[in-house]
Amino acid sequence: MSLLTVDGATQWFRNQTKPALDNVHLQIAPGEIVALVGESGCGKSTLGRISCGMLEPTTGSVTFDGHAVTSMSKRELKRFRMRAQMVHQDPFASLNPGLPLRTTLGYPLRYHRLARSRDLQDHLLALLESVGLDEGPAFLDRYPHQLSGGQRQRVSIARALSLNPSLIVADEAVSMLDVSMRVSLLDLMLSLQEEHGMAYLFVSHDLGVVRYFAGEGRIMVMFYGLVVEEGRTEDVITNPQHPYTTVLLGGTPVPDPRRARQRARGDSLKQAEGAASDTGCVFYQRCPLARQRCLEAQPPLLDVGSQHRSACWFHDEVPAHNQATNTTIAGTPAG
Repeated sequence: MSLLTVDGATQWFRNQTKPALDNVHLQIAPGEIVALVGESGCGKSTLGRISCGMLEPTTGSVTFDGHAVTSMSKRELKRFRMRAQMVHQDPFASLNPGLPLRTTLGYPLRYHRLARSRDLQDHLLALLESVGLDEGPAFLDRYPHQLSGGQRQRVSIARALSLNPSLIVADEAVSMLDVSMRVSLLDLMLSLQEEHGMAYLFVSHDLGVVRYFAGEGRIMVMFYGLVVEEGRTEDVITNPQHPYTTVLLGGTPVPDPRRARQRARGDSLKQAEGAASDTGCVFYQRCPLARQRCLEAQPPLLDVGSQHRSACWFHDEVPAHNQATNTTIAGTPAG
């Protein structure tokens, strides 16, 4: 049974000529990691906000643990908001600058009656320790501006973890950190998943980061509000079935400068200029495989084998992109 099901979500915002999401389907099983990948503006964050109840789709439905979110009672909705938490991209913006950590972390626990006042400090210190902040009581009286970027993001993770969620939506949660801190945070999130068994919806524009974090999970590649490719992480990265995925792979760092130069000269699929097409395939204007059929209709997301799906009429012509497949988060060899 799925933990989360988003069925046919379409999202329009005011003054838009195209929807931010266009009939998107998403399923996440308990304990599963699903990564949303794509460039800025493709709808990743919108789908993440819909998934944790921060935004109601214009059309479509969201079901959590078998219950439709839009028809939940107040009590059920309160429980859902405990079980579906979000870690934002910018920890400084997501933490109230006028409140000490004691208040920021303590209020949700008291509101949901997960800790009593006399036990609250011990609970908060144990929570901070679980995210690698082994500090004393004085740390709880600090304000966000008194913390480093890595500390702020660990506090954000602690706040999400405090309510014992079943799902965490991580929206570009490590993109503002340097590489060494990024790896440390990703390792922390993976260890917390192993300990608590929560699922992740991991939003990122970086396939290297996604491969590191969601190597045992699935990838959904998005372009202008549509899912254009979906499959197991290693399958999508080593055997892409949509030309846009190959473009994204082309932006993944390569540790060997000589191979990087060879890739720059030899890639058969390079990112071209142009926005989404108004007719036919949304990727038509940027696709070197485009032909007349692509102008006639948007290709559906169809099974191409081994739980791998692609929205490309000519997916079997998409070349492998081996130069990018041996890289990870820091541009160092995987494995």
